[in-house]
Amino acid sequence: EQTVVDERWVAPKPESLSFEQAAAVPLVAITAWEALFDHGHLTEGEWTLIHAGAGGVGHVAVQLAADAGARVLTTVGSADKAELARAFGAHRPLLYKETDFADAALETTGATGVDLALDTVGPATLEATFPAVRFYGRTVTLLDPKGISLKKARLRNQSIALELMLSPLFFGLDAARAHQTAILEQCARLIDAGRLRIHLQRSFPLEEAAEAHRLVESGAMTGKAVLTVA
Repeated sequence: EQTVVDERWVAPKPESLSFEQAAAVPLVAITAWEALFDHGHLTEGEWTLIHAGAGGVGHVAVQLAADAGARVLTTVGSADKAELARAFGAHRPLLYKETDFADAALETTGATGVDLALDTVGPATLEATFPAVRFYGRTVTLLDPKGISLKKARLRNQSIALELMLSPLFFGLDAARAHQTAILEQCARLIDAGRLRIHLQRSFPLEEAAEAHRLVESGAMTGKAVLTVA
């Protein structure tokens, strides 16, 4: 029910959020920020392709990229999710069940490809993303890229980075943990300024944790689910 946390690794809750909404922030905000800016070096005016732009990490990444002045393409699974992604600032949502997202990315960027791609889905999607990224472009993945061919990425001289926001905690990396605290402080400012929204689809009491897992695994979720403890 209680735990002790070093004050160096906590940030104030955004004033505009409930505690349930705030609980949904840290993992997705830190992951999206590190992927886009620390690994991906995204800058104003660049094109980025973000997979699953209505999902947990994806919907935050779309907003952070758009707020930084990037032009955002994002894959989504339905028309409803496409509208949600547009509301978050996506330039063009791509219905991956109906459209080859790599072809669409090349078409949108004048056959050049995006500057940065963010994979939040897995190895097959990562491998299919390389043709959508420009020569000397960058790709960041949140998943283990085991079993894929890197041939297309190598031919296009692309950089590939891996993101895992939990490493600083696991390995006691104090400088990295301080950086993550700073990320949370900045995201709190963006949230309270109305520039970043956290989409909380549903809250579950702790005894319904299994149902929450089923919702997440179904692929039908948008944003985040939260467990509440009475």
